[in-house]
Amino acid sequence: MKNPKMTASKLRAILSATVIVLLVLSAVGFYFGQNWLRTMATSVSQTVADSKASGGDVTSLKKIQADLLARQGIVDKAGSIMSSSQNYQTKVIEDLAKYAAEANIIISNYSFAAPTAAAPTTGAAAAPATGATSVTVTLTSPITYTKLLKFMSAIESNLPKMQVSSINLGRVAAGASDSVKTEQLTVEVYTQ
Repeated sequence: MKNPKMTASKLRAILSATVIVLLVLSAVGFYFGQNWLRTMATSVSQTVADSKASGGDVTSLKKIQADLLARQGIVDKAGSIMSSSQNYQTKVIEDLAKYAAEANIIISNYSFAAPTAAAPTTGAAAAPATGATSVTVTLTSPITYTKLLKFMSAIESNLPKMQVSSINLGRVAAGASDSVKTEQLTVEVYTQ
């Protein structure tokens, strides 16, 4: 076999074809590279936007958490306004006994009535059911009027909320003008 001779015109044609193929490949590579960079830029922009949004959310959550911690006393007090319906009797007896001791009054008996449901308020469909339970307290008579007022005032300012709903007062025999006779005191306790 004979070696074909390479002529200058054949070499020029091969080199020209190679340059054209390289230019076409460069253009195609540039086109795909630009599309890939555009996709990456969009992805990075979305990630940055999400990061800024979540950073704002984290800042908001930290501010809310700091506000809750600063107002923890108010949150605790709001939670103690109503007594739990499971353990209210023990709490009521403890509170009433403490107030009676402070006012120097003797309680001889406690009588609890069944809870009654409170009327629902407008817009509170999802709120927990609340009700009032009555406890009738029997006091040892006679009691000085100031001690009775001190006892009733302590009941009214109690947390969980209690209020005196009825009281029977009577006059003590002559000679004890600062004393009253009472047999029963009915207190309403609000439960949830």
